[in-house]
Amino acid sequence: MRTQKGMTLIETLIVFCIIAIVAAIAIPQFRKMAINGDLQAAAKDIMGDFSYMRERAMSENANYIPANYSIVFNQAGNSYTVPGLANPKTPKYFSSDINITGVNFPGGGTTLTFQNRGTISPPGTNIITLTNVRGSTATITVLTAGRIYVQYALQ
Repeated sequence: MRTQKGMTLIETLIVFCIIAIVAAIAIPQFRKMAINGDLQAAAKDIMGDFSYMRERAMSENANYIPANYSIVFNQAGNSYTVPGLANPKTPKYFSSDINITGVNFPGGGTTLTFQNRGTISPPGTNIITLTNVRGSTATITVLTAGRIYVQYALQ
């Protein structure tokens, strides 16, 4: 008797079929994760801009230079303006399907001003909502004292 080494053609085909089935199940899930990952990245970018503007305003206060820094949202144009940048920023930088679907500031304005003590104007709870094509949302909340956080509802 001779010992067999290696795999038969049937065994190889069975392994390839199993790999194909697993890939067919996994690929849509990876796509879903990527779409929601783009939404999370866009929300974190906006939060980073808020934190940067707040820190700039507070550092100017430390240098005895009264300064306020404002970020202006344009919901219709799906963009926002950060001081010092020539062009407005947009969440579409991360993915073409991310939209600013809500700008809810007390008093109905669209401008968020960071004051030199780290507080926010308008006072109260300021909310910006981002949505992607899957219906997932990122709700960014900025409180009067300058606390910034995000909540996700991922689909």
